[in-house]
Amino acid sequence: MPKKKMINADTHSTKGSGVLPPLTEVVPDEPYGKTLGSSHRSIEVLELFAVEKRPLTVSDVSEKLAYPQSSTSVLLHGLSDLGYLHHDRYARTFFPTLRVSFLGMWLHPLDQGNLLDFMETLARESGHVAMLAMRNGIHAQYIHIISERPSRVGLKPGLLRPICRSAVGKVLLSTMGDDEIAQIVRNVNAVEVDFASPIDMNSLIVELQDCRKTGFAFSIDSVTPGSSVIAARIPGYVGSATLAIGVAVHTSELREARAAVMALIGKTLASYFPAEGQAKPKSRPTKVPQGGYLVSKKNSV
Repeated sequence: MPKKKMINADTHSTKGSGVLPPLTEVVPDEPYGKTLGSSHRSIEVLELFAVEKRPLTVSDVSEKLAYPQSSTSVLLHGLSDLGYLHHDRYARTFFPTLRVSFLGMWLHPLDQGNLLDFMETLARESGHVAMLAMRNGIHAQYIHIISERPSRVGLKPGLLRPICRSAVGKVLLSTMGDDEIAQIVRNVNAVEVDFASPIDMNSLIVELQDCRKTGFAFSIDSVTPGSSVIAARIPGYVGSATLAIGVAVHTSELREARAAVMALIGKTLASYFPAEGQAKPKSRPTKVPQGGYLVSKKNSV
């Protein structure tokens, strides 16, 4: 298997801070079954359970992630031996144990609200797909996805989106200074090969200024034809990271749904991330969206 090309952005300066370290090196998305090894595949297996929310057999995991069945069996039994998966020997299924939950439980009770509840509410009430994203070098990366209905494109946690073209990426860029944005644009234009036209800095700055005023950013057919995203920033920081929330809408439905989705995002953000002194939500939603793990060989929203 040929060595993967790494993307390493140049150093850049920001006001009053001098030279910063290089942007994070990022390995571009690979198809299922072409991952970096057992450590990468172990994470993908746990992400699969997070979306499927049900026991899975070796065959289920092998089919959904396009892994060889023999190595899938070894991987699942290994995670079972480590205590991360429960193996039902009679049903021949696997399911995550509480050890998986405790890995991130120390991060979960946020002062400003509950991210998982927030996403579940947003997906349920919009009837669409809610996606949480953070910056990863010159990309925006989906770190959690909740779908209220099947999508026509493949979605999975970990997907890298072009930070200058995706709605969630524009939200993340809107929190940066123009010098840092210009540096990112230069790096993107130097390495991006999937799009015919380079990023126009002036047009991007106009979009970001509008995002700062309205709180919203949009991508309409700019990453995946037929798919659009409405995005906004999650107030505050999680582990010093800025987060963006996006709602994916089929472009054919965007005109009708746009105002309602924007209003819902604003209302839900205000409910789960209230201003200081306001009440915070106490109960979880009564219905949890049941989204499937949607595999596609094409890039998603």
